[in-house]
Amino acid sequence: MSFLKIATKGDAAKSTYNEALEFGGALYPELLGRESSVLRRVRESDTTTLYRQRASLQSQKTRRAITPLELLVPDIEELEDLLTVAATQGRDRERTDQLKRRLALLRTSQDELSPIPHSENQLVFRDAEVIRRDLPEVGTGRGYRDFRLPDANIMRVRVLHPDKPEHVTGADVIYETHAPDEQQATIVAVQYKIWEERTLHLSNERMQAQLDRLRSFTCEAGLCTGGIRNQPFRFPYCAAFLRPTDRLQRSNQKLISTGEHLPLCKIESCTTTTRKGAPILEYKAMRKESLSGEAFDYLFTAGKVGSRTLSYQQLTKLYAKFEVAGNREHVVLHAQEFDSRHS
Repeated sequence: MSFLKIATKGDAAKSTYNEALEFGGALYPELLGRESSVLRRVRESDTTTLYRQRASLQSQKTRRAITPLELLVPDIEELEDLLTVAATQGRDRERTDQLKRRLALLRTSQDELSPIPHSENQLVFRDAEVIRRDLPEVGTGRGYRDFRLPDANIMRVRVLHPDKPEHVTGADVIYETHAPDEQQATIVAVQYKIWEERTLHLSNERMQAQLDRLRSFTCEAGLCTGGIRNQPFRFPYCAAFLRPTDRLQRSNQKLISTGEHLPLCKIESCTTTTRKGAPILEYKAMRKESLSGEAFDYLFTAGKVGSRTLSYQQLTKLYAKFEVAGNREHVVLHAQEFDSRHS
């Protein structure tokens, strides 16, 4: 909890117990993951806990593995059938109100127990929609959204995927923090990739070409060198991350998708090989170097990760070279556009 308060600059309203559990689970899945943490189980709905307990005892009774969903889905279908009968016979609302409430509880448990598969496209746009819902949105444009940060600066989330700028830069999403009064910004470029069982195969030529373009856009452009402003403490000035992302995500998930952010320059040192010699990234080999989705979100908002500070002139020149934005109006933020000192 205290870590989240630091990341949200002391805003206790944004460092809830549920968010702390999500954050901890992403950082330490072996201890605080959804399937291993007693604390997280306690935070689940009572209905979900009931079906977990039933499944556990049924498994012992029948001596075969039975999942909570195997017991839950038939109950949902039964209630749906009964409510269909009530609707066709024109039953009064009072006669089915308890059934509808029960069905709502069961469907909530179904969401808690059954993550659904997402494509890379869906994950990119989904994260752009749910990122930091606690931050007030102050503007939108073609391919970007602006949010007010706790320090009165502005965060811009710029989605490049799957348009031409993504092919030029190698990035699916660019996160920007703007200080309009100072005419300065920091950025981070992220490339999403779906991994299976927390393993990402690196032999794909298309992916390697994307990473090369991302390296050219950020590392070779000098975005990782020392910043203009003197920072008392922060992570290295890394501006590019590979984001291996879980395909399965909860349908009603309020936080960004579960996955890792690995600095581009750390890919080689974290790479291992299969028995056949194919290069791969595994979570166990990269966990000490990577940031979870939640950790990245909070730390970037707090100004602890990202590129060196860029002047608006430098940012405009960079974006023009890599065709990120069509003109200056799409790149810079003017202080007068935002009442940046008041919420």
